[in-house]
Formats: sequence, C-alpha cells, structure tokens
Amino acid sequence: MRTSLSARLLCMLLALAALTAFVLACGSAPPDTGGEAAPASQVQATPTFPPTVVPPSIPTAAAQQAPAPAASSAMADGEIVRGGHLRVINATFPPKWDFSQTSTWISLFHFGGRMYSGLLQFSPRDGIEIWPDMANSWEVTNDTQTFTFKIDENLTEWNDGTAFDVDHIIYAIDRWRNPPEGVIQPRVGAFNLIDNMRKVDDRTLEINLQEPFGDFIAESANQWHSIIPQHILEANDSTIPRWQDVIGTGPYKIIGAEDGISVESEKNPNYFRDAPDGDPYPYLDNVTSIVIIEPQAQIAALRAKQADATKPTFQLSHNEYRRLLEDFPGEASFKVEPFVDVAAIQLNNQKPPFDNIDARKAVFYGFYKQGVVDGEGAENPVFPISWFSYVFPDQQEILDTIPGYKPESREEEQTLAREFAEKGGLTEFEVIAVTTRAHHGELLQADMEEIGVDVSIRLQDWTAMIASVEGRNYEAATGGTAPSYGGVVPVADIMYSVGGGRNGGWDPPANYLEAWNSARTLPAGAERDELFGEMHRIMRDEWVPSVPYMAANQNKFHWNYVHNWDLVVQEIFSNNKFEDVWIACDAPNPSSSCP
Repeated sequence: MRTSLSARLLCMLLALAALTAFVLACGSAPPDTGGEAAPASQVQATPTFPPTVVPPSIPTAAAQQAPAPAASSAMADGEIVRGGHLRVINATFPPKWDFSQTSTWISLFHFGGRMYSGLLQFSPRDGIEIWPDMANSWEVTNDTQTFTFKIDENLTEWNDGTAFDVDHIIYAIDRWRNPPEGVIQPRVGAFNLIDNMRKVDDRTLEINLQEPFGDFIAESANQWHSIIPQHILEANDSTIPRWQDVIGTGPYKIIGAEDGISVESEKNPNYFRDAPDGDPYPYLDNVTSIVIIEPQAQIAALRAKQADATKPTFQLSHNEYRRLLEDFPGEASFKVEPFVDVAAIQLNNQKPPFDNIDARKAVFYGFYKQGVVDGEGAENPVFPISWFSYVFPDQQEILDTIPGYKPESREEEQTLAREFAEKGGLTEFEVIAVTTRAHHGELLQADMEEIGVDVSIRLQDWTAMIASVEGRNYEAATGGTAPSYGGVVPVADIMYSVGGGRNGGWDPPANYLEAWNSARTLPAGAERDELFGEMHRIMRDEWVPSVPYMAANQNKFHWNYVHNWDLVVQEIFSNNKFEDVWIACDAPNPSSSCP
C-alpha cells in the first residue's frame, strides 16, 4: 500500500528538524581549502563576469524541421534507467494554480513546466536550441509575419482523456493576448503582436502577426506560453482554482498536492513525445517538488539524501554546497552560471513623486549601485547592468555610461543627484524592499539620505511585491525581472514595450518606440545594435523609467545519480519538463527494475 503524501512528508520534516539542528551546530566552520578538492568536472567556477549568452537568430526561410534532441552518451550506450522517483527542493510555493496569471519563476519550476506543453520548447541541454513540443516542424514566411506550425500527430488528448484539437491552441493563445476581465497575463510577451490565427487543417496552425517580429519562434518556445485547456478554463471562470484542475498535455500529471508544502506528479502514460529509444518520454515514474524554506534545512535534506536536487536561492553561501562536494567527493555537482535578468529600483512613472523625470534622475544618480555588487560578495556574485541586463551594451560602456559603479565619480554624481532632487521636488518616498533583498532597500535608503531625501521601507515577499507593482500600488520597489530566454529583444519586450508584462508603470516615449519597432524586426547584427544603442541613450538621458543596478547568477545542485539535470540559459524558465531526466540505480528511490 502506498503511504500517503502527507504522512511521508511529515516523517521527512520531522527528520529534517533533527538534521537541521545537527548542521547548525556542527556545520558552520568554513571549508578546509587544504583538503581534497571535489573533482574538477563536478564544480563549475564562479564567473568573474558573465559572457554574453544570446540565442542565435531564427532563420526565416521556408519549412524548418525541428532538430531532434541530441542523444547523450548514456542514450547511445543504452544505459538509461526508466522509472524511479525524483525529489526536488524548492524554497517557495506558487501563488496560484493558474501559473499563467503570475510571473514568478517558481510556478513553472514547481508544477507548470512538467504538466503542460507549448508550441515549442527550448532544449534542456543548452537552453538555446529549439526543440519540438506540440509542434514538430514550422515554417516562417511573409518577412517574419506568418508562422505555420505542424502539430504532432501523436497529440490526441489532454491528460484527463479529453480529445485535443488545434482550436484549443487558438483558444489558449487568445486568452494570453486578450485575457478576460480580472485575469492578468503578465508574461504575454510577443503574443500581443498576433493579428489572427487560423486552423488550416486538423494538424496545422497558422499565426499571422500585425508586423514583423524576428523572435517569434523563440517566443513560441517560451515556457510561459504553455497551452492551458479550454474545457478546464470554461468550467472554472477562466482560471485554475485547485490542483485537480491542472490538466495539460505534458510529460507528467499531478496526483497529489498540499498548498505551501508539496506537489507530487507521476508520468503521463499518454504523453505524445517519444524518446530516442522509440518509447515515450518521460523516463521517470514520479517527480515530487517539496518546499523547504529554511536554507540550512535544505542542506540537511540534501546531505541525508532525502532530496535529490535543488535550485539554490541566494540566501545561502555557495560554500555550504561546496562543503557537500568535499564531504561526498565525486557524488554531487554544484554549478554556477550567469543569468540574464534586471534587478532594478522600479519607479512608478504614473503618479508622484516619480511622474517627474528629475525625481527619477535623482535616484538614478544617487543610488550607488557598486555598493550592491560589493555587498553580495564573491560567493554570490552579481554584475553591473544597463536596462538590458549585461547583454547590451558591453561591460565597459555600462560602467562608463551608467552612474553608480565608479567610486571616483561618486562625489560628482551625488552633486547631480541633489540638484535633480531639488528640481523635481523629491524629498521623500517609500520603497518596497523584497524580503530577500531587504539590504538593497537599506542601501538605497542610506544613499538617498546623503542627498537629503528620506526613504521609508515596506518589506514584502516577492509575490506581494509583484502584485503591488502590477497593481500600481507603489512608489518604488526593489523589483525587476528576467526574460524567459536570453537576449536584448526579450528583455526590452517584457520590461519596456507597450503592454510589457513586467512594465511597472511607464510609457515609452515616441523616439524610443520608433527605434524599438525597427529593432525587433531585425536579425542580430550591427544595424540592430545601433538601434539598441539609441534606445539605451534615450533611457539614460530622456526617460529613466527605472534604475537598474545588478544581474544575479543562477545555481543548481544535484547528486550525480541524477542525469540530464543541466544548468542552461534562463534555466528557471526553460528546463522544467524533466522529460529526459533519469536517475541511476544507486539513487535512494530507484526504478523497481533495478537490481
């Protein structure tokens, strides 16, 4: 008889309490750097500055056959083990079962990614190559305005047995771009450029855009654009009220959940995509996401192998994970790579005091951004950015053109900040400081005090902050976002375009929009870079919608019995299906077929 989910979790959490006490008592010493180091292949060094990682431009020629997933050496050797149970730690729980109504990454990582399908998907091997999903081939014509998708013939039903139809895709995309009253779709992205959609036949979908957009194929692989079924939405006032209504066509389906604690899923026996061995994905029988908030308790669960993998938050030093590598040499991997995101002091441009550009410039020049970079330390490196993260312009130009990074310019910039504050009438404001970035709010408060501006701090968790910003119930916030795939176009689209999903209350000026409307139609190259350069100048000199100050890194830890758990570009948005993740027979929860 299978033990209930709640009973098993209770046992696990009781064990964790004891383990946490042990770790807190005995695990606080720094690692012995003179001891045996973990194998080089298991540890990726923290970068001193991230390379620019941008998906290649999408060809606009005639019919493309989507590339087949590359077989790993294990696949080639026939070593993959089917079955088993993967247990993943998360630090928070999704705020809504309808993940499309929230832009927090945990919604995809916790359940959305593996339960649903999209038109296409990014490769979980590199996060750049585009793989098939619902569609297994596509054609781009009419100067990147017409996109024709061929839907996989094996996709015939939702995982509750309801028959699938191409019209369901049209319905779901229409909901993205024209949501019902009261429904927020913060990650709509380029779907708002769609002019019309047409069901050509039972297996063919044609999408026509209002104007050219070179990144639309990449947008179609954006995992936020997963397809939610019409019959569920229509039965529930266009939302997903409970876990039993999370019905998709993905590789897994939910079989049990407890709000704030866990989501348990099992393989979808009717999943339509085949693995290279000819049998359907996924390889695993079960995936369970477990919420453990306290960082030391996360480490305790991993140390006891009561969990198999996690995406660590920024709350815990990397040394804690490196200590695990030293204590279990050759048994685990911890990876650190750069991540395209924009952490910014978001300013509500629609009401006082920041409806005045001089007030916005006072914060832009007065906030010492290098103080944040220095304060995070070498173990959790963050990087100087522009409004387009670190991907544009280059690092030196960011340091030369964005105030707040050069100590030698500090006095001059403070003088300018005081002048702008006086001109704009800025004497005080409130900033929402995200609980995990409370110190950023405190740094801002101290910097503004130096120029005669009083700042009060309101602490909120990430979900509450997003609700405040999206509802325009704020003056300033330590917010920002990450695009769903790497590159300047998605950053600009989600943050600064008209109707952008994470637009915090700003309207682009006409000259910015003119440059953007041209840039987004072009492939990567000098002509597009020139337009982005003009957009950057306008934001710096004429607009200042927000005050960008850092981009973070991303991390992943796993025991080496977990295979195909890669760290890829924007992995929190594009590596969550787990369809080709598998665990070896030395795992604590191996396949029943293992000896």
